[in-house]
Amino acid sequence: MLPWVNGWGDTMTMAAALGQAEARRSGARAPTLMEAILQASPVAIHLLERDGTVRVWNPAAERLFGWARDEVLGHRVPWVAESQWDAFRRHLEQVVQGEVLPGLELELQRRDGTPLHVELWTSCVAVPTGPAQCLGMLVDLTERRRSDAFRRLLFEAGEVLPASLEPDATLEHLARLAVPAHAESCRVYLEDTDGRARCVVSSGLDARASRLDAQAHAPSDAVVADVITSGEAVLHAGPPSWLCVPLGRRGQPPGALTFTTSERAYDARDVALANALARRAALALDNARRYQEALRTIRTREELLAIASHELRSPVSALHLQVQNLRALLDRGPDAPPRERLQRGLDLMGRLTKRQAHLIDALLDLSRIHAGRLELNPEPMDLGALVREVAERFEPELAGSGSLLTLTLPSETPGRWDRLRLDQVLTNLVSNALKYGRGNPIQVELSGTDAQVRLDVRDGGIGIAPEHLPQLFHRFERAAPGRAFEGVGLGLWIVRQVVEAMGGSISVHSEPGVGSTFSVLLPRQRG
Repeated sequence: MLPWVNGWGDTMTMAAALGQAEARRSGARAPTLMEAILQASPVAIHLLERDGTVRVWNPAAERLFGWARDEVLGHRVPWVAESQWDAFRRHLEQVVQGEVLPGLELELQRRDGTPLHVELWTSCVAVPTGPAQCLGMLVDLTERRRSDAFRRLLFEAGEVLPASLEPDATLEHLARLAVPAHAESCRVYLEDTDGRARCVVSSGLDARASRLDAQAHAPSDAVVADVITSGEAVLHAGPPSWLCVPLGRRGQPPGALTFTTSERAYDARDVALANALARRAALALDNARRYQEALRTIRTREELLAIASHELRSPVSALHLQVQNLRALLDRGPDAPPRERLQRGLDLMGRLTKRQAHLIDALLDLSRIHAGRLELNPEPMDLGALVREVAERFEPELAGSGSLLTLTLPSETPGRWDRLRLDQVLTNLVSNALKYGRGNPIQVELSGTDAQVRLDVRDGGIGIAPEHLPQLFHRFERAAPGRAFEGVGLGLWIVRQVVEAMGGSISVHSEPGVGSTFSVLLPRQRG
């Protein structure tokens, strides 16, 4: 007899008390203390015979496992799978032989098939009218195990995600973290340039299944797109169950994470875990992005220094050589050098000096733009008059190249712009037309409406291959990659920066062997 039963002044055995408690339906009389404990206990309590037949099944056991008392009393305990029955029988034998097995953790199943983690405390109970029986008390550890697993996952995410400074590798780590402990599959979606959600990484079952199979138990593309747009998670309880949470990426296209499982129903705690994982991933992706940007900045600086060193050295060397040649002419005798020879030398020195000045200006503009210090000084002006002025400056070069420059201009093209910066835009575009025009005619045309003006610079030169057009306005890109043309590839990039700073846009249409047309749209008055 158990000592704490004696303390209550009850002479019945524990087994008898439990049997009576289960035998009573309702209040013919007030319940005994033992009956009240069975009814009120938050701990699941059952009493089993050594063959597994259930004799006691309290309300907490009903809530924990899902089987009602009337369904299990007199039947074999339902939560033991057939494959585990022999092992469980041996456990019952140990208990009824007097061995106490406290704190045994088991993984069981509820009636609906969902997994259940419990801590089982067992002891033998003497029954006066028959063999000893096994008293079991079960504490649900499922939530505690889930909480521990959540903490481990977030800790691992905090360790693993920041360790990779490559965005693609970070996404791969992210997809693998939750599989298989929290999901059978995980997918990462990012929004592409067309605004469509596209799966970029998949782990678990999705990685091996066909798209049709994967979508059968996963959120649709429309759901993913809605999550990305709204920034709100969506949960499908199931099972099969799935959830989709937004993946915020600072400075990058937005995305989403999806998790799927057929083993249980996701709930609000799973959504909270997924959101926490997404936040850690977003931070890691932002760190990776910043690191990659820093690497690109370093590479750009090194490339710039290499290009600038080469481009500056060439005209300086040529200038030095020209000065030596002119000095040699002077040293040959008392007579003055021929005027024609001096003129050619001075013209060459002027072109080399101009080239250096353009390069230095381009490098200064690059520095200003990167530092966000590209200042504009808009003033009322006539764009047509500026086009004529730039065209006059190019007359010597046009004559040397054999190209004919044709202007198609309205009588007036008024607007409010930065005169010096527009001069820079025109100079770059006409200079490019000369450089790549093969001596063919060049056309500059102005047109417009009350709100904006359009500038077209057209040449009949070598043209630009289609694969090079998307990068044409990037830094260090040239209209003819691999060809022996001067320049550092900053001119068109600076033109685009200036035009966009004025609220305009620039585009190009080109065909190899036919020529190119650069079109600039500018608002007459920046709003």
